[in-house]
Amino acid sequence: MKLPHLDWVNQDSPFLRQHQRGFRTLAFEDELEQAYKRYHANAFLGRMRWALLVAMLLALLFVVIDAFNLPDPLRGQILALRLGVIQPLLLLAWLATYRYGLRDYLQLIGGLVALLSGLAVVGIIGLARYHAFPLPYEGIILVTVFFYFLTGLRFTTAVLCGWVSFMAYIATELSLRQGLTGEALINNAMFLGLANVIGSVGCYSLEYTTRQNFLAHGLLQDLAEKDFLTGLLNRRAFTERAERSWRQAQRERHALGVVMMDVDFFKRYNDHYGHAAGDEALRQVARVIGEHARRPLDCAARYGGEEFVGIWYDLNEQQMLGILEKIRSSTEALALAHAYSDAAPVVTLSIGLAYLPPQPHQSLEDALRLADVALYLAKEQGRNRVVCKQP
Repeated sequence: MKLPHLDWVNQDSPFLRQHQRGFRTLAFEDELEQAYKRYHANAFLGRMRWALLVAMLLALLFVVIDAFNLPDPLRGQILALRLGVIQPLLLLAWLATYRYGLRDYLQLIGGLVALLSGLAVVGIIGLARYHAFPLPYEGIILVTVFFYFLTGLRFTTAVLCGWVSFMAYIATELSLRQGLTGEALINNAMFLGLANVIGSVGCYSLEYTTRQNFLAHGLLQDLAEKDFLTGLLNRRAFTERAERSWRQAQRERHALGVVMMDVDFFKRYNDHYGHAAGDEALRQVARVIGEHARRPLDCAARYGGEEFVGIWYDLNEQQMLGILEKIRSSTEALALAHAYSDAAPVVTLSIGLAYLPPQPHQSLEDALRLADVALYLAKEQGRNRVVCKQP
């Protein structure tokens, strides 16, 4: 996915910061890394399902081949590994991809299944060597390709599975010391090692590209949803999210705090200090507001000009007023000089709160109008204050 023009993205975007810092070690900042893991799980879910399904069918094909070609007692021992270990593991991993509650653990599940399957294949080769049966070792190479490119495993997990299986194979051949000459073992080790090197490089490249796509997706989402200047949601994105919170509050009969906020005498500030200073003031005020709207169903946005809007979910009235008072006092504590304000010698914020449990006959627009009335009263009463209205 192509990156958008980076000059259009808000400079506080975590996606932009990560892109600028780079990710050669295939690791993001903590919060972004968790989001990437969810993105990766969803993006590769279909691939993992199909890969496991194909692996089960191939494993059954090998069962049929071994049933006809292997002598006793080797046949029974190898079929026990194929049918008693490999096939059940693949089936369990495939079923796990359909359990939504296990979505966050698919890398762990897939990694364990891949590693145990690889070790089982090593065990099959070891049994064949022990019984002096010329079973080709290339099966472990097939499993290695499966680790790196088909299962949707991330780089670290795939590399761990591939190289542990490689070392287990070498250790098995060395411990048996029969059925394979030293020269043949060196050739096998070289080809299997090269398969792991190629797999490691390819898997690194694949994950690096996936992470690039994740950042590009995040940057595009920021462009679509975030206000360029402040980094808060824009008006359209706020309306979409607030509508979801409103409907959920109606279903669950929880109260909402719908808030309108306005920077006091901002036109005078712009006229006196200039638009660059005005933009910086809005950024700092927005940062204060954003710090108090971090819960999943809370959101805040720049509504237009110097006006901000927010919605807080399932708080009682005193908790709601406490948060808004912190926003007001923290804005004043920024100590941004405002010589032409009638409210205070610094930049301040007037806040109107509509506090209500949404009713079936009410809409979000009704709550916003009520919050606007409360904001008007805050201005009428001298600004730099919080005023609450209820229906």
